[in-house]
Amino acid sequence: MLNDLNEETSQGPLGRERRVYREASPTELIYIAARMIVVSRSSLSGMVGRAQFEAAVAHLEARYGILRSVVEDGQFVERSDDRSAVESWLPADGCSAEAMYAQLLNADLDTGKTLYAIHVIAADDAIDVFMLTSHAITDATSLIELHSCLAHMCDCVVRGEAPALRAQPFPTPVDDAVSRSLAALGTDAPSSSYCGGFAEIPMPGPHDSGPVTHRLERVLIGAETLHRIKQASHATGSSVHALLLAALALAIRDVAEGHPRQILMRSSVDMRRRLEPHVSPELVFTAITGHITPVPDLDRPMVEIARLIFDDIHQGLANGSIFHDYINYPRAFGSAQQSPVAINVSDIQTVQFHWPVERLAVTGFEYALGWMKKFPNASVSVYDGQLIANIVYVEEFASPATIRAISGGFVRRLASVCGQ
Repeated sequence: MLNDLNEETSQGPLGRERRVYREASPTELIYIAARMIVVSRSSLSGMVGRAQFEAAVAHLEARYGILRSVVEDGQFVERSDDRSAVESWLPADGCSAEAMYAQLLNADLDTGKTLYAIHVIAADDAIDVFMLTSHAITDATSLIELHSCLAHMCDCVVRGEAPALRAQPFPTPVDDAVSRSLAALGTDAPSSSYCGGFAEIPMPGPHDSGPVTHRLERVLIGAETLHRIKQASHATGSSVHALLLAALALAIRDVAEGHPRQILMRSSVDMRRRLEPHVSPELVFTAITGHITPVPDLDRPMVEIARLIFDDIHQGLANGSIFHDYINYPRAFGSAQQSPVAINVSDIQTVQFHWPVERLAVTGFEYALGWMKKFPNASVSVYDGQLIANIVYVEEFASPATIRAISGGFVRRLASVCGQ
């Protein structure tokens, strides 16, 4: 997504030549039009001052120049102003992580002015780094790259060394790669068809289409429990990703009005990261989004539902339906066929900060995706064995009590599978 590819030049407002990085892909244009934003957070222990941090950000932007671009006429073009990406540096006793999430998830990011902004909560010996970015240029994997690289550059600046890093390109748009995969398969995937009533999260009441408010519910699962969940997923021939979706499906069924026996679950599958068991070592794509798995019977045991989801995802790779989902995403995004989908899980597996950090230490990573949808979005990250699921939802579409009931049922069902 963030490679400096196909560079050209264009004339800025004052006649100055400006770099054109590349055309935005159809899927990126949808994210831009929908103003989908991602809020990510990493924590660093060890003393780093604001001037040092600003210097590290300058190194980061020099490495990934597209961070200083904007979107104009469907292109990523060099930004004309030189304002700092660090918009705030707040003391820890005056701002909490929860308050910062609430602020940023409801913030507006105009991609015609900037693609990202950084906010910092600073304590005496640690900082929390929040990035507000457009989903058009960052997914889970590229966010890890950004936070990892920034942590390394902070460490270099603190030690008085100039960062010297090997080439580490960001993922580029995968529209062409997906098209090649479809051509290699040589077959059309079966069309999706959904009928009947589906379990949905009940809305508090009709919405008048006015402004909405995003809220965040955080779910924590400890390392010991997560280890048992991984063992259970392997023992049942499934995956952690599929078990998460199955647990969420059943938790939603418990609060759904009328208790329909079927549900549609939407998943994001990051092909650059190994699913458990792995899909294919040859698949190196960005996130393939919007794949919907119909679960026809919510009265089945959770492990059976997980296996159904697991098989559906892998069958989608074999018959090309996941790739068709990606190609059709700009047209299907927000359509009626997606409205029954309850929760999306982006399972990025274990987070690894791969840059060497000698003085500072990375102590965590998490992120959350906000969008104007009636169904919540669960962004899942795993760090040091602990799973963090940040569930972002629109308050006008789902009440906090309902979301808390779903998150509680989600954790209970995941814990229960450990003993099976």
